[in-house]
Amino acid sequence: MALDNLLFIVQLLRVKQWVKNAFILFPLIFSGHLRNLSYLTDVVLTFLGFCFTASSIYVLNDYLDREKDRLHPKKSHRPFVRRNIPARSVALLIFALLSIGLGICVWVDPMVALIAVTYLVVQLAYNLAIKHVVILDVVFVAFGFQIRIWAGAFAAGVLPSVWLQLCVFLLALFLGFNKRRHELESLQHEAKSHRKVLEHYTTYLLDQIIVICSTLAIVFYGLYTISSDIVNRLGNHNMAYSLVFVIYGMLRYLYLVHVKKIGDDPGEVLLQDKSLMIGVGLWVIFVTAILYGVGKS
Repeated sequence: MALDNLLFIVQLLRVKQWVKNAFILFPLIFSGHLRNLSYLTDVVLTFLGFCFTASSIYVLNDYLDREKDRLHPKKSHRPFVRRNIPARSVALLIFALLSIGLGICVWVDPMVALIAVTYLVVQLAYNLAIKHVVILDVVFVAFGFQIRIWAGAFAAGVLPSVWLQLCVFLLALFLGFNKRRHELESLQHEAKSHRKVLEHYTTYLLDQIIVICSTLAIVFYGLYTISSDIVNRLGNHNMAYSLVFVIYGMLRYLYLVHVKKIGDDPGEVLLQDKSLMIGVGLWVIFVTAILYGVGKS
């Protein structure tokens, strides 16, 4: 029984979604400050703070969408659909998660806490209104990843690269529109009932948008790897070779969406597909090695 309750809490907080907060680590890694224990500690704490803060939004969103989730073949297994939890208990849980998350962020830096509050405002605006507005719905989701980059940058004491911000934003758009495509294709006639905004999308439109986002993301990342900031810091162009892993990862993701018919949750896709996980892992290892020793002159 204790194990069942633990699994229920893990599902309720959507712990698997915490992988999205890994973007908070990017500014620290690419700044070259990874060996600085003080910065590393602050960034890890920021990561934890955002995990609890994000979970408060997940709980609220799942509670509000519990009736619509009954129509979804996968979301119908979510905690609020399976169990009837009193509104008071949900409110107390959300308050506790917010208190812990924002408390950690304040401990790190007041600016980090302000960014976390900005994230909350953006997510609330999305859940209450923007999720029904075509195109803008995915843009707001992508903006949430952008905010994570800002939080990680303040925690690491650096200014985030414009190139890095653009790459993350485009990658988030790519993942978001792929999610919409998967929902539209898998739910078919029930798609509009589950998510109202899907009535404004077609698979053809989404395919065009996905091609644009994936192309720009690859091009912008390539430009970032040969930017003066990276080249001057390393003294070489070795970072450009990491583009191979990025291209593979995006092509693999498209394969999973179009052939394997998965893609409703980017975090779960990463954890489910070993090839994609290996590709991402190799990219992390390669970039870290280049920035912190092996390829650095």
